[in-house]
Amino acid sequence: MSRPENPLTKYNQGAESPLDRIEHFLAYWADQTPEADAAIDAGQCLSYAALARRVDAAAHALQASGVRDGDVIAVLAPPSIDFLVLFLAAHQSGATWLGLNPKYTRHELADVLCDAKPTLVIARQVMAGRHYGDDLAYVAALTGMAGSQFFWLGETQDWSDFPVFAPPPLRAEDQHRARDDKAPKNAIAALVYTSGSTGKPKAACLSHQALIKGAQVRSRVWKVTPFRTINNLPVNHIGCLGDLVCTCLVSGGAQVFLEKFSADGTLDAIERHKLTFWYQAPAMFQMCLDDPRAATMDWSHLQAAIWSGGRASDALIDALAKVAGKLAVDYSMTESVGAVTLSELTNDLALLRQSVGWPDPGRILRLVDPDTAAPVALGEVGEVQIKDPWMFSGYRKPQANEGAFSPDGWFRTGDLVVENPDGSWRIAGRCKEMFKSGGYNVYPREVEQVMESHPDVGQVAVVDVPDPLFGEVGVAFVALNGAGTDVPTLVQYCRERLANYKIPKRLVIVEALPMLPIGKVDKAALKAQAKVLTQALAG
Repeated sequence: MSRPENPLTKYNQGAESPLDRIEHFLAYWADQTPEADAAIDAGQCLSYAALARRVDAAAHALQASGVRDGDVIAVLAPPSIDFLVLFLAAHQSGATWLGLNPKYTRHELADVLCDAKPTLVIARQVMAGRHYGDDLAYVAALTGMAGSQFFWLGETQDWSDFPVFAPPPLRAEDQHRARDDKAPKNAIAALVYTSGSTGKPKAACLSHQALIKGAQVRSRVWKVTPFRTINNLPVNHIGCLGDLVCTCLVSGGAQVFLEKFSADGTLDAIERHKLTFWYQAPAMFQMCLDDPRAATMDWSHLQAAIWSGGRASDALIDALAKVAGKLAVDYSMTESVGAVTLSELTNDLALLRQSVGWPDPGRILRLVDPDTAAPVALGEVGEVQIKDPWMFSGYRKPQANEGAFSPDGWFRTGDLVVENPDGSWRIAGRCKEMFKSGGYNVYPREVEQVMESHPDVGQVAVVDVPDPLFGEVGVAFVALNGAGTDVPTLVQYCRERLANYKIPKRLVIVEALPMLPIGKVDKAALKAQAKVLTQALAG
């Protein structure tokens, strides 16, 4: 039986862009449409020409600070013009970008910086009321990094020991927007840290060519004119770097930055700036559409609403259909860089309810039995595996790649998929325990290791349960070693060591964890218990 025709094939027609590094797209649009909006942030609007000049100055300052090809530049900042300038300046300087999430605890910051060993760390001093002076001083001492490697963005505070990163005015002869070099297109553009089943964060290496290819596919399949979008995702996340920044740059569009996600702030940006393209995780969409303002605002300019990072409920799809001209969905991950599957922009809600679109015909993918690697038949469950130049370039440390690839070189996603009769794919589950909460990957073992480090904790098991807002949330079952620690104490312990999206939404203290005959924790029994507890609370 022949496979049905893939409707995405028609978007693969045409020559590839000769631009092969991310910063080249900035130079291109600065020449072609210099006065077009490029970036908007808190009332500040930069054209492509103005953005290019600011990037030139920042790149010149980075190079004057000793940055060389292949160095890592770490930036702790919210989604903002500051972030975009440094993201592009790092690439223009030949460096690799490392975004740091402002939600990271000082322990998480230290883990990432100790592993990545960046040449420079550039940080906002205050974000969402949190002062980072003590945090970064602690990190510098713990990692052994020199204080001269840390810079602040903006004016210093009295308590600051770090200098300010303030690019000087750029002379005409110093402008180097289009680098005349031999930097390869497969050079590593960004490191994105993602935790694994062992609980230790590991750096996925994303190349220029992979980020550009993913953006080109999205811009062709989801063509929106003019392209105006919101970027309210963390600067360490593939959704921010690839799905939004790179897609916007490839499209020559404008992005409005929102430094901290909120429903009201997102809705205000959509209406105020007449945005046409809205790409979010389902939980973010849900929070926005639940806001009373959503029922009264003008949505007439919104051409497309697209979700990724989790399943959208039927009710959410219905609500989005009322505010956007067309809808779409994709299935992707950090390691795939671009979309593995995606739908066209459509009003076919039935399709969107039962699939994550069709495989990108430009990718090399297979669905196989996760144990035997044998191909699965149409309608059977198989693991998604990838083997093409458009995925990530492996994890930075070779040992992290062990087990991530099959013996014949395919990346094992751990995601289970069923191919529908029309050739579209439907997510069936995951081989691994990882779950997505609000669009973020959460790895139970990482959470368990943090909680197990508490002196009063004996054993911990974290399982996931469905959640109408976040898609999935964690439930932690904790067996104490006899001490009198309570749930609030454990929650606070987690808050000091984990980003908030990783913290289990419910902690249950038990006398002992159920065990299987082979000596492992019976997580299936715990998951069933967690569902019963959740249903009881909902009732």
